[in-house]
Amino acid sequence: MSDPGGTTSGRDERRAELVQGLGRVRARIADACAAVGRAPTDLTLVVVTKTYPASDVALLAGLGVRDVGEARLPELRDKHAALTEEAPAAGRVPLRWHAIGRLQRNKARATARLADVVHSVDDPRLVPLLSDGAGETGLGCFVQVSLDGDPGRGGVVAEDVPALCDAVAGAERLRLLGLMAVAPLGQDPSAAFARLRDLGEQVRADHPAATALSAGMSGDLEQAVANGATHLRVGAAVLGQRPPLG
Repeated sequence: MSDPGGTTSGRDERRAELVQGLGRVRARIADACAAVGRAPTDLTLVVVTKTYPASDVALLAGLGVRDVGEARLPELRDKHAALTEEAPAAGRVPLRWHAIGRLQRNKARATARLADVVHSVDDPRLVPLLSDGAGETGLGCFVQVSLDGDPGRGGVVAEDVPALCDAVAGAERLRLLGLMAVAPLGQDPSAAFARLRDLGEQVRADHPAATALSAGMSGDLEQAVANGATHLRVGAAVLGQRPPLG
C-alpha cells in the first residue's frame, strides 16, 4: 500500500483531509439522528480503513477515532501490530479492531486473536473456530444476514438466523452482539434495513442482550440510522477515494 503521509507536510495535509471527512460524516450522523429522535452518542462509527495505510489509522486515532474496520487478515495483522506498538508511546486510547470482511474458516482463529469484534459470522462452522481463537475477555460477534439471498455477498438467510444466533450465544468465549447486513444492490436501503430491524427484534426475544445492529455505509448511513442501526461502517466518506492495493 502506498503511504501518502510519509513526510511532515504530507501528514499535515492528510490529517486536514481526515478532519474534514470525519466532520462531514459526524454531521450527517447528527442530522440523521435528529430526524428520528435519536442521540448520536448511541451510535458507534467504525471507520473502515481497509487498503489505507497504517499512517491513516494512526492519524484517525489521534483525532479521537476508537473503532476501525479491516476486511483482510494480513492488513489487520500488520496494522494491529503497528498501532499497538505505537499507542502507549503516543498516549492513545487503544483502538477497537473490527473484522468486517467475509471470514474464511482457515483464518477464523487468527482473526479472533486480533479482532475485538467480528461483523460477518455467517456459517455455524466458524463458531468453534472463533471461540478457540478468542481471548479471555471474549469476542463480540454479529451474525450477518443476507437480505437478498446473494451468497456472493455473505450472510445467512432469515430462516437460518435463529440457529446461528443460538450457536454464537452458546459458545464459550463469544458474545452475540446482534445482527449485521449490507443493503442489497439496486434496492431501497430503507426497506432492507427495516427487514434487518425486524429480524433484530425477533432475535432479542431469545437473546435480550443482542441489541446491536451493524448497518449503513457511506451511501446509506441515514437510512440505517432511521432503522435502528447502532454501528455504522463508513470508509470512503471519511477517507476519500480508496488507493489501490500494492
